[in-house]
Amino acid sequence: MERWLLLALGAALFWGVNALLVKLVVDRAYLGLEASRANLFVALGVLATMLIYDRLAPVPFTAGRVNAYALSFLIGIVWALGNIFAFEAVRAGGKMSQVVPIYNTNTLVAVVLITLLLREIPAGADLVRVLIGALLITLGAVLVS
Repeated sequence: MERWLLLALGAALFWGVNALLVKLVVDRAYLGLEASRANLFVALGVLATMLIYDRLAPVPFTAGRVNAYALSFLIGIVWALGNIFAFEAVRAGGKMSQVVPIYNTNTLVAVVLITLLLREIPAGADLVRVLIGALLITLGAVLVS
């Protein structure tokens, strides 16, 4: 199995566990922590993890990379906004078994944006698989909502 696929499966595993933990923390039936406070502690956990990760393979800061650093910061803002919406959806009474498939339609948003803006268009059989997968994701989100 290719390394990228193992890493992607690892991401799926951690994000799957993440959904369970979010439910336990912010749902009023469990710990009921306010979404804003929960996200603050999530941010602290992310910061601590990333500081350790960055130190494992230290790379010097380069002035010529300012655009990459700024875009990386924007990624953090966009990610945090998505997190806020997901946490608030659970706090508003959404069932995690429904919220997760709906917010995972982010795959569709990513595929469309990457295809349109970056012109990363799958070829041949890969294109068919991507289109069928996108259709199934959409159908799944509709069915659980």
